[in-house]
Amino acid sequence: MIAVISSTVTLFVSGRLGRGAGEWRRWVSQAEYDTIQRYSRLDEVRETMLKDYYRDLDEDALILGAIRGMTGSIGDPYTFYYTPEELKKANEDSEGVYYGIGTLLQNTTDGEIVVVRIFPGAPAEGAGLHVGDVILAVDGNPVTGVDGRSYLEAVRRMRGGEGTRVTLTVRRDGARMAIPIERGDVKVSYASYQVLPGNIGYINISQFSGDASQVFHEAIDAFRSLGIEGLVVDVRNNPGGLLDQVVDIADALLPKGLIVCTKQRDGARTDYYSDEKYYDVPLSVLVNGMSASASEILAASVQALERGRVVGLTTYGKGVVQSLQTFRDDGAGLQLTTASYYDAVDRCPQGVGVKPDVEVALEGTTLPLEPDPVSDNQLAEAIRQLSVKGE
Repeated sequence: MIAVISSTVTLFVSGRLGRGAGEWRRWVSQAEYDTIQRYSRLDEVRETMLKDYYRDLDEDALILGAIRGMTGSIGDPYTFYYTPEELKKANEDSEGVYYGIGTLLQNTTDGEIVVVRIFPGAPAEGAGLHVGDVILAVDGNPVTGVDGRSYLEAVRRMRGGEGTRVTLTVRRDGARMAIPIERGDVKVSYASYQVLPGNIGYINISQFSGDASQVFHEAIDAFRSLGIEGLVVDVRNNPGGLLDQVVDIADALLPKGLIVCTKQRDGARTDYYSDEKYYDVPLSVLVNGMSASASEILAASVQALERGRVVGLTTYGKGVVQSLQTFRDDGAGLQLTTASYYDAVDRCPQGVGVKPDVEVALEGTTLPLEPDPVSDNQLAEAIRQLSVKGE
């Protein structure tokens, strides 16, 4: 019940706190009163369900469901609520150490969850899971990629104690199959590098998280000492990651200029610049349809500042930035889309992606596990572009 004493500047309200919790009473402003009125139906539904449903209900579950409904109602797959347990697992992902099967997954625009990377030596590799497999169910529980919540649920079910087993139901080349995998201790490095024939440096960044920036700078130091003649940065199947990591990496590759800017709803803008110091060798960036978010920032900035060639296929098309609010009382979190991002020529890839300078489709169904210009025609083209001038 809400009792109005005054309708001018402040109002006196009272109401029930819940079963057995008594009443609350206090003065509120008109704006606060309007909010109470707006959400009173939600409380009425909660009270009715707790009182009249034919079985006892978990009130915490009702609250969580209401929060999930609120975040899901806006139709943004990147906005969702983490329980404390889910946020802990997400942090483990970014740190690269956990018990699981060792895969990198991505939501697709078709509403599916697809395997975009299998980490070398991980349990998934030995069990025969393939890049490109679509995850349909985990231990018989159907999963989809329609939103961030579904993705988190799939990841949660794949985790477990070392030595325990999980069975993935996947679709591969139109066929449905079940793949049992024994979970193990997964230690992931999100970047790797080597020197390819022709004295070409190659850096693969699977996600802009964890040790990616550290390994990238180790690679640049090594390449400087070897005097390499060109550099390929491979972000194919890279779903994105942290803004500060991609800005740090881009700064090392780009001449002085705007890397990216973010724009919020109220018009607030934040610019991220590279300085004049950079690794000045011929550069190619490899992308495909699963290169998203931070990967697109890197590719777009290389194009906008005319630093090198982007090779492959048009990228995923995620041009929005998320912020994470952590709730201190219990460690839960809210991931919320708070801005769009734009490159130096004011392009935003949301919904359209970054079109490569040189478009080339992969010959074959999956990327080789190791960089090989002979079997990987996209990589071969990226290397060829290092010597192309003025086209």
